[in-house]
Amino acid sequence: MKNTPTANQLSGRAIGSIFFAVFGALWIVLALYAKQRLNLATLAWAASDFTVLMVMALWLVRQARRFPRVPDDPAQTKAFNRINAVQWVAVCVTAIAFARLHLDAYVMCAITAIVGLHMFPLARLFRYPLHYVTGSALAGWAAVSASLVPADQLQGTCALGTGILLWLSAFATLTIAATVARRAGTRNSERQNTAGI
Repeated sequence: MKNTPTANQLSGRAIGSIFFAVFGALWIVLALYAKQRLNLATLAWAASDFTVLMVMALWLVRQARRFPRVPDDPAQTKAFNRINAVQWVAVCVTAIAFARLHLDAYVMCAITAIVGLHMFPLARLFRYPLHYVTGSALAGWAAVSASLVPADQLQGTCALGTGILLWLSAFATLTIAATVARRAGTRNSERQNTAGI
């Protein structure tokens, strides 16, 4: 993101973070269920963390309105849709194939790896290096989980780590974007004050 962000960039970061927050929450609830730890206390923890991310994202959406909007790039939108379509096809094919091969315990790890790998073309498409970090972390977590976690604990453990990584990525994205927006807003105010003198 440049020194002066656009409304598109800030709202894009916010919307992307909302998706990460939602999918992270799904992974975490699934993990708690698999580990038989889904109760009022763990749900309250997950809900409170999810709420923090959503409040941050909605604040950023509101801040984005203060910045100039540029025309959307149709080619970028098409590329984004293609990347996501490939990801979902890969997830479906992998889940079916692993079920037929009786490798159910490894499905979560495979899906985590696919989600991680799909972050690399997104990082390039949006010129957003943090997606490389998130993609590497997810792919690495999938590999470590599959290698070191016992099969009977694998689904829950892998899902929990995946959800937490998605939430951490959303939090980092929102924090960085909010900092950029605040700094740009401060600079704009200073310019207006100077011009008014």
